[in-house]
Amino acid sequence: MIELNASDERNAAAIRRSATQGSQHISLDQFSEGGVTSGKTMILLDEVDHLSGGFAKISDARVDNAILPEDEGPVLKGDSGGKAELLNLLNLTQQPVIMTCNDPMRLWGRGRSWKRNRDRLLMKAELINFNRVGKLHLRRVAHRVLDAESRSMDPEALEALIDGNPGDLRALVRDLQSVCALKEGHIVISDVEDMASVAERDSQIDVFRALRDIYKSRSGKEAGRILMASDKNPDEMIAWFAWNNQTLFDSDALSSISPAMCMADRSLATKFTNRAFRSWYWGSTLAAQAAVAQPPIDTGGDPFLAYPNFLRRGGESWRTGTVVGHLSDDLGTSKASIREDLWPNLLAVHDSTLGGDSDEFSVAKHLGLRGEDHLAMHGIPRNRREAKRILKAFEKDVEDELPIEELPVAEDSDTDTGDEKTDGTQFSLDSF
Repeated sequence: MIELNASDERNAAAIRRSATQGSQHISLDQFSEGGVTSGKTMILLDEVDHLSGGFAKISDARVDNAILPEDEGPVLKGDSGGKAELLNLLNLTQQPVIMTCNDPMRLWGRGRSWKRNRDRLLMKAELINFNRVGKLHLRRVAHRVLDAESRSMDPEALEALIDGNPGDLRALVRDLQSVCALKEGHIVISDVEDMASVAERDSQIDVFRALRDIYKSRSGKEAGRILMASDKNPDEMIAWFAWNNQTLFDSDALSSISPAMCMADRSLATKFTNRAFRSWYWGSTLAAQAAVAQPPIDTGGDPFLAYPNFLRRGGESWRTGTVVGHLSDDLGTSKASIREDLWPNLLAVHDSTLGGDSDEFSVAKHLGLRGEDHLAMHGIPRNRREAKRILKAFEKDVEDELPIEELPVAEDSDTDTGDEKTDGTQFSLDSF
């Protein structure tokens, strides 16, 4: 098996060197005594959604030169050409290729060409979704494991074990292994309860499932418990609540819960001024209570949930990459803090709907940013005609403000010290 993890270098040269070339050869094990002639070498690419960049192809000559040792050939930085080489691998491979992915949309890209990228990849590969296992299938697998191990369990004990499972078969098998190790012979519900009292599974619920369960719970206590198990922190969850509350509640309900939402937002901001204040507790609890305080407009089916558009705006990699990195190096702080605290304010200042002017360069110059960074804050791609005009004006404005250094001119002294005077701006020791 050939495996490329997310921590490995996965640019075009690295993928071609380890995976593409390996996919066109057969294993030497087939020639050994007792070897399987039809044996295959599996190629596993883990977390391909973390491949950065687009599907632009790098020339074969450049990739082949980069495969050479670093002191002899050019070096490809980051994941340059990785996605294009992935397509090349799928075209040429003679071995099975498995790619794992948590967010397919992140692999296709979030630009205009994401559908075309998806179709190009799915023409050569099949997308298989792994969903959570239902209770019926969990029960069947549990009975098969117990029968294979010649163990027995009370039905209520098995139901208690399944109720605490998030739909993970591997976790189910481990739970069965644990309870069988703790108790010999027949297993009853008290054995499962004893195990649950000393061990608690750290499982997180995705944000859409968490929101759906909260809106349908109609219980403040249950909403708080679900929110604690969510994979989003309270700072992120309050944004999801603020966006989806607008579609689930009418204007009267929104006006009644808005004070609680405002108080939750203020509580989350208190963590910067008071470390003893339980900001995350109050921020999550107040937001969860507000979500169940009023009945939704449609109480019948599942609530319609959407990704907050204001979280998408300004999050494109071509906008955040250079600016966030430059500000992080200049201010001596992490990229995450710049992206979460400073970047939204910069976007608001440069938003055209809020009065931002693309011909106003004062903020960019004050922060020491380049013309390309100024375009990124306004959301203007560099290939537009308007961008070329702005860049030319930005460079001219910077040139006009360059300071002209003046050399100090030595004034003639009225008093004669008796020594020979020096010419120019060089001071003599007599001046001290």
